[in-house]
Amino acid sequence: MPHPQPQQLALDGVEAGLATAAPSPDGVGIDTAFPVDTVNALAGIETFNKHLFRPNTYLHKWWARRSGTTFRAILKQLADDPARRDYYAMGGLENKVILDPMMGGGTTVHEAIRLGARVIGSDIDPIPVLQARASLLRLPLAAKAAVFQQFVEQLSARLAPLFETTCPTCQGSAEAQFVLYGIKKACACRTALMVNSLALREEADGRVVRLAPDTGEVYISATPRDAVGVLTIYEKSARICPDCQQPFAEQKDIPYWQRYAPLVVVGQCPAHGQFFKAVDDADRSRLAAAEDVYLSRACLPFDTLGVPRGPKSSDLLARGVTNYADLFTPRQALYLTHAHDLLQAVEPAHREWLALLVSTSLEFNSLLCGYKGADKRRPGAIRHVFSHHAYSFPYTALENNPVFSGATSGTLGRLYRDRIVAATRWASAPIERKYVNGAWQKVTLRGEVDGGQRVTSLDELQATPNSFLVMQQDSSRLPLPDASVDHVVTDPPYFDSVQYSDLADFFRVWLRWFLPDAARWDYDVGDSAVAETAKAGAKYQAVLGAIWREAHRVLKRPNGRLIFTFHHWRPDAWLHLTLALKHADFRLVTTYTVHSENPISVHIRQLNALKHDSILVLAPKAGEPTSAWPPLDRITISDSHTFCTDCAHLLGYCLDADLTDDEIAQVWRVRFPLLPPDSPRRRRDGGKRGSDLEN
Repeated sequence: MPHPQPQQLALDGVEAGLATAAPSPDGVGIDTAFPVDTVNALAGIETFNKHLFRPNTYLHKWWARRSGTTFRAILKQLADDPARRDYYAMGGLENKVILDPMMGGGTTVHEAIRLGARVIGSDIDPIPVLQARASLLRLPLAAKAAVFQQFVEQLSARLAPLFETTCPTCQGSAEAQFVLYGIKKACACRTALMVNSLALREEADGRVVRLAPDTGEVYISATPRDAVGVLTIYEKSARICPDCQQPFAEQKDIPYWQRYAPLVVVGQCPAHGQFFKAVDDADRSRLAAAEDVYLSRACLPFDTLGVPRGPKSSDLLARGVTNYADLFTPRQALYLTHAHDLLQAVEPAHREWLALLVSTSLEFNSLLCGYKGADKRRPGAIRHVFSHHAYSFPYTALENNPVFSGATSGTLGRLYRDRIVAATRWASAPIERKYVNGAWQKVTLRGEVDGGQRVTSLDELQATPNSFLVMQQDSSRLPLPDASVDHVVTDPPYFDSVQYSDLADFFRVWLRWFLPDAARWDYDVGDSAVAETAKAGAKYQAVLGAIWREAHRVLKRPNGRLIFTFHHWRPDAWLHLTLALKHADFRLVTTYTVHSENPISVHIRQLNALKHDSILVLAPKAGEPTSAWPPLDRITISDSHTFCTDCAHLLGYCLDADLTDDEIAQVWRVRFPLLPPDSPRRRRDGGKRGSDLEN
């Protein structure tokens, strides 16, 4: 449902209009109250465009991020002063230490530092650590602009000549915006080129820009014409050769980038605007020049770019891709080479954010990018690499021009504007949304700042207001004293939902080259708390349990709370979570069910996905076992909200009850129903319970 365009307001101090938590007997507001309706409304609009709501947390690609509005509301209810638990009130967490031991995208640390807390973030993966350090550190925008301007000018001087082309109308010099490639496939009698569609763009007047299958020329017709003669270019639906009747097969014995051939240049002429044209001899000459440099193998650290075996990277290996460099065209490889060389001259204070910007640009600058610009609505030409939270292999691949001067998707200039400029401005005056007089309005929270001073020890943190301590650390062994943390607020991996440690290798190998001394790059990705296979639940329980035990140790008593969000369709996920919490000696204090995901997201659409999260509020056990959570006869699956609520209640019962591990396992298996008979996941898995349907 579309929402009215937000307007701009500004708020100082406490504003009326939201439910405010009443003080609980022990002073922890979230134990007894939470503004569920407000959070659902805010999260419901944030999930459509999360990066626009919290731009300062989206410097680099990361997966499975939860709504920042939800975590702000959670943290607000931890304020000692009930008046400051209002969602739009300033601060409230001054002098409190908030820990996120599984930092990921950094939602908790960003929200907590805005509220005045001293924050500690930890993650075993270097990418979340680098992103948090770079995005939390306050640097003047003018200084960033000067650094970027010099960097992109030097980069463009080296790369722009390789992306020159000519306008088909005036034959004048023009700038290539992107190039479309077809993939080569061979049958018994020929090598053919395959594309997603011969239609390249549909104009508003009904004309269609098309690729001629017999010649490769670009032409415009009022209606698509039927191809005649012997075809050299096929749409992907043509799986069998019309002559030899043998299937077309990918040539996996050659490097991935050599399996593609350039077909169409989309350029921008100063006089005639955007154009589509077939690749000509001059274009091929520029491509060949870049290829000569690439084949000399002098430009990239090939020995460090090998693809490991993992749940997602195995998809690359199955396609014969053994080196990440093979996923990039020669021109894109030179982009990486020149960026690396120029980064070494950037002063350290700016090198991290700039290297992260180049790294995240790779999601829009590789041969795994597809073309989606044919529709007349043209929502954007590029389908980025991880649009489906997995590797996909396009028939029509798109080679972006990273230094294109226009404001188009995936260029370095556009990403700088969206990820650095917008984020830096937002961080200095964060904006929230508020429903006023029947419409959503933007409100600037005066006095709040998303960022602070970086410190390197707990002593420094405790002595420095508005500070952050970010560590690349195994969070089962934190360098923190007992009872040193007020609250642990986190968003743990959802069992087997996203193997993001594995997917992140796509970026990690390049960041390691750009910033060799900024992190420990040789850590074991297998130590992450994700069940990579259906049989890896015990590993998930062990890793998560060790982190929960450490949280138990560092939490202050009696008011310290462990709070996190969770959902999953599979009973095994809830079972292993329950056992991890039981062995860490936690009890469930309360739970709330909130909106978590936009149902039209491309990776969950039509997958019977869960649209809610359970907020689980836990405390270290003290004294005799309680029985606050009665048993459930059966978990209801009639809707996402009820399902998540029931799962959280059953978790609370299992933590309270005097049950063995085997008895807890039996509780989950008996109470947990199968998926609905008509769910896509059940059909695909033959009735078995599949992995998390959302991610």
